[in-house]
Amino acid sequence: MATTRTATSADLRFMVHVLCLAVGGPSGPLSVQECHDDPVLAHYLDLWTPSQIGLICSAEGRPVGACWLTLRPAEDPGLGYVAPGIPELIIGIAPDAREQGHGSFLLASTLQAADAAGVRSVSLAVDAEDLRTAALFQNAGFTAVGHNGDRTIMLRVA
Repeated sequence: MATTRTATSADLRFMVHVLCLAVGGPSGPLSVQECHDDPVLAHYLDLWTPSQIGLICSAEGRPVGACWLTLRPAEDPGLGYVAPGIPELIIGIAPDAREQGHGSFLLASTLQAADAAGVRSVSLAVDAEDLRTAALFQNAGFTAVGHNGDRTIMLRVA
């Protein structure tokens, strides 16, 4: 059975790992160095603080995924940037923990936390060829609103 807890600054190393998994797409995860070297990716962690929404999903006593929201300024947009004031969602599940419902559970828990905090809209970017993950987001209420290179930008308005 999976559980979630609020992410803390102590989780940043695991969150870097999750970010590398999430942005790698079908070709596989990026290295930690690649994530740190890319300013767009690095800011997904640099701009997140424990006072913002972030959850760690655990199963069988170990972390298997993370999901968090981060606000990006218009002059430093992320991959799924839509507009000022709309946070971007980042989510990733460890490869050996996929296909077990952890992603759906973590996504629903994060969106519930966003709703409780009064966050009305959330955006994200998903690899345009990753139809399975795009369907997960569509089932959670996201709709495609544009493209950024090889990524589909999706938006959820509560």
